[in-house]
Amino acid sequence: MSLRARLAGRLAHILSDRGPKLLRDLVSLVGGQSLSMVIGFVTFAYLARSLDTVRYGMLEYAIAIAAFAGIVIECGVGAIGVRLLGRAPGRAPELAASVPAARMLLALVVVPAVGILGGLSQDSAEARALIWIFAISLFGVTLKQEWLLQGTERMALAALAQPIRTLVFALGVLALVGPGTPLPTIGWIELAAVAAVSAYYLVVQLRLVTRFGFNWRFGDLIRLLGEGLSVGLSNILWAFMVAAPMLMLGSLGADGHAPAHLGASQRIVLSLLTVSFLYHFNLYPVLVRKLAEDVAGWLRVVSASARLVAWGGVAVALALSALAGPIMVAVFGPGFAAAAPVLAVLAWIFPLRLQSGHARWSLIARGAQRRLLWAEGAGAAALVVTGLVLIPGQGALAGAIGAALALLAGITVSAVLTQIAVVRLIGPVAVVGPSLVPLGAALAGLALVRLSGAGGPAAAALAFGPFVLAFGFGWRPLLADLQRIAYAKEGAAAAG
Repeated sequence: MSLRARLAGRLAHILSDRGPKLLRDLVSLVGGQSLSMVIGFVTFAYLARSLDTVRYGMLEYAIAIAAFAGIVIECGVGAIGVRLLGRAPGRAPELAASVPAARMLLALVVVPAVGILGGLSQDSAEARALIWIFAISLFGVTLKQEWLLQGTERMALAALAQPIRTLVFALGVLALVGPGTPLPTIGWIELAAVAAVSAYYLVVQLRLVTRFGFNWRFGDLIRLLGEGLSVGLSNILWAFMVAAPMLMLGSLGADGHAPAHLGASQRIVLSLLTVSFLYHFNLYPVLVRKLAEDVAGWLRVVSASARLVAWGGVAVALALSALAGPIMVAVFGPGFAAAAPVLAVLAWIFPLRLQSGHARWSLIARGAQRRLLWAEGAGAAALVVTGLVLIPGQGALAGAIGAALALLAGITVSAVLTQIAVVRLIGPVAVVGPSLVPLGAALAGLALVRLSGAGGPAAAALAFGPFVLAFGFGWRPLLADLQRIAYAKEGAAAAG
């Protein structure tokens, strides 16, 4: 067989449903999200330069309100739909009609509430009009059938949705927005972008999955919303945990520079947490099927994934911690060099949230989402208590570090409780053990940097030395784990 034929055969295998579909899907999701983030960054940089500061602030305010309201309308029913679909693929037509209807019930209440309450908070007629247009755009959440593509293993198609939305918005902004452009114009552009991505979801559903419609059987909708409520409230609590450290800095009298130190560092870490979400978004349908068919298979997949993400997550956190100063200067400028310790603390949220995602998504797949809600609630409480202890009366840097430690404490409490719940309800999956070696090596490297007082390249070499050495002794078993994860979707052809 010629080299060309062998390469063609290998490529055909990689692209087939018998190939490493999970990794292929992850590349699609991360690529789509990355493209969307780049387009969004350029678009909002243009908006910030085209609008004056006050009017740009109004735009960000309207976006923030709409984003929170969107979480309320989604109400976690998408994750429930994926779970029900994974257990009974034949229910696709019913679920594809029930999820939009359930969201529509909520939208009929939330949309006017956002328009009225958001409008009352603004004196400007222009800002009130903008908020109302963004509120109307929330009806697009009802048609967001991303969960259906997730549940039928069409991740590449799901990955295209967000870039479509951001691209339409970007083109509209570049074509229609300039100095003096009325704010409602940007609202209409957002509405057009929502309409475009909604049309995309509907076309894909009609052509590849099932017909479109609304299931208005009230009993079905109440049951679906009841199951999704715990997931939705958990998502709201997560949004609160992200925002709470900044709110506490402002309300507890921290130095005026503290919010800038925290906000800049948090923006970097939250961008990375998108990768954690996409990884588990991709893995979730596998967890649903394994728990429905073979708990031992679920244990093998989660254990392999836990070992892999332990090394990957800690490596990212170590890089952020060891290079926090250069990273802050490169991204935000010399004025943010002092915020390096804040980033060094927040960096450890990434491996913690990445690892605990196995437990969070497994609880939803198991139908135990109420346990997840209690864990997130306890985490939010721990964050507030820790912040009340560490933030008041501190200077800029100490206050920001205290807020970062409060967020880390809250996420740690939530992670511990979700892990306990999974062990009790499903099985004894180990996540602490696989994390000890990479975590210990990383901490040893950071201790060496601290003791030596080294800086620059020497500090980076000292920080990564123990980690690279430990990985050199332990990488071979990870190959089997990588293969197990890469082929976890083997044979999982797109359904529907």
